[in-house]
Amino acid sequence: MTTVAEIVEVPTYVSDDEVDKSETVDNGNKKRAKKRQRNWVEEMVFNNTEEAEEVVIKENQWSYHYTNTTAAGKKKFFRCNKAKARGKQCDAGIYLLFESTNDKVVLFRTTSDHTHDDIQEKPSRIPTEVKKIIQDLFELKLKPKAIVEVLHERGIALPSIHQLNNFLRTIKSTKLGPTSISLGEIEQWCLESSQSIPESDDTPFVASYQIIYDDENENEDIDDDDINENKFRFFITTKRLLQIASRSKKIHADATYKLLWQGFPVLIVGTTDLDRHFHLFGMAVCSNEATQDFRFIFRALQEGLQKLNLEEINPDFLITDGADAMRNAFQDVFGEKPMVMCWAHMRRKVVKKIESMVEKSKQEDLVNDIESLQLAQNERIFMKASTLFVKKWSKTELNFIEYFQNEWLTTHNAWYEGVGHFTPSTNNALEAINNVIKKENTLRERLPVSRFKVLAFEIVEKWSKCYERGLKQYNYKQTISLELWTSGYQWVKSNKSILSTECDNLVQYYIPAGNETKITNGEIDVVKKMKWYSFDQYKKKAFNIWSVTLPVDKLKWLEGVCNCPAFFKKFMCKHVVGMAIRLNYCKPPPAAKNIKIGEKRRRGRPAKSKKALLMQ
Repeated sequence: MTTVAEIVEVPTYVSDDEVDKSETVDNGNKKRAKKRQRNWVEEMVFNNTEEAEEVVIKENQWSYHYTNTTAAGKKKFFRCNKAKARGKQCDAGIYLLFESTNDKVVLFRTTSDHTHDDIQEKPSRIPTEVKKIIQDLFELKLKPKAIVEVLHERGIALPSIHQLNNFLRTIKSTKLGPTSISLGEIEQWCLESSQSIPESDDTPFVASYQIIYDDENENEDIDDDDINENKFRFFITTKRLLQIASRSKKIHADATYKLLWQGFPVLIVGTTDLDRHFHLFGMAVCSNEATQDFRFIFRALQEGLQKLNLEEINPDFLITDGADAMRNAFQDVFGEKPMVMCWAHMRRKVVKKIESMVEKSKQEDLVNDIESLQLAQNERIFMKASTLFVKKWSKTELNFIEYFQNEWLTTHNAWYEGVGHFTPSTNNALEAINNVIKKENTLRERLPVSRFKVLAFEIVEKWSKCYERGLKQYNYKQTISLELWTSGYQWVKSNKSILSTECDNLVQYYIPAGNETKITNGEIDVVKKMKWYSFDQYKKKAFNIWSVTLPVDKLKWLEGVCNCPAFFKKFMCKHVVGMAIRLNYCKPPPAAKNIKIGEKRRRGRPAKSKKALLMQ
């Protein structure tokens, strides 16, 4: 005999998020959470609405809360205004019943007493002493999370993140001004900031500015691109920074778009000293990044020097990322001068092309050959080596070679190390300044122009005061580090065979590179006459002999030059220092001779001493 199983319906799934939080479980049965119960007692009856509302207003302790529509009529509820509107309410209350059958209005009141004094609420405001601490922490460039951590470590009652953000927003508004600005307000600000040159060397001012409205096209100095378009440009600097500019022979320039949320570029211009440290001339904010914008910043630099009666800058090189607008503007202002293409920018662009155009098995060899070509020591070597490079790779990678010739051997061909002595081959020093501005000044927050102009004054003033405080200085001679002294001293002790020739108060020394100790006149002749018939021969023979040129006057040995890659990159190398030591032009400091004796200790616990008469 078979039994029929009872069919039971399976209940539907209910997630924890869908459970009514107002219900609780009691002995397996659900019941709703206890609601606030209030007893209402009829108190007064009015003939019209005006009389009823007049009584409510006269008591001066009730605020409108909500309205319900019932069968008896509309009920208008009022709450005790001694309690916060958002939060726990006072038990006392009243409501007006507008009867649906007649014009009478009935006032009902609760039997409960007022309980607003018993309601404990969190303080709605940040205490004044805590505000002062938060403001000091904000001046130290701390972000909200860091401020909360500091307050917690100091044992201070923490405000809510909403309160903190609101207060920080108030500080920014007070310090930096409103978030919006008009073209006329920018013009008024520039006019006030450029009327007179401050007496202090470190007080910033607007050296030059241009405001172009869309209905102004009669100015002959305005380019065609400026017509029928609102534009603004202003350049901020200090007297001290302009004094540095007047003595400089090379200019670094670049633009960054990651500082202003409107997308306007901030243009940075400066120079590097012989220690490769970057020195700012000033900062410009423009509405675009075209030729006329870069032309403005170069002319503004000259105008600032003229106002201070300083010698106008006459640079030998412009180091940049190769933008055509910047190159054209530089030539318009300073004439036909070489423009050094930043090797870091060039390499990134070329590597991307190689990855998309060349087989993966050949990519590494091609990149290595381009890096060897970049180490060319002068224009003659670069032209010869680039011809050999094209000859080598055009057989297998013709498409890439056509791109490389058009872009990097014709249009932008000044990216090799030997473009000029004491001239950086990259724009990395300026790029690092852009990173400092974002990290330390704007805290990586994009600001509107109205606020950034205030912050720009602070940035320029801070950089200018670094020189007054001795935190920074412009070095006209290379600083020889202890590491370089040590390398030069160790190189001298290798006792390499060196050949020399003298001409016009200069002595040229030929030094074997690497581990070689001797060279011959024939090897020198191969390098001087560039007897390379393939690119592989260039890679092998162009870097096996270094040439160090020193003045006959031993006091001027720091003016010596070398054709090794280290010298081109750092403006000094162990060969120049070592030759000066070898010729007794200088003496290394004693610390450079403190070379460790013996081999470096191996990892792990040292071995115990063995017994007597046994070799350790």
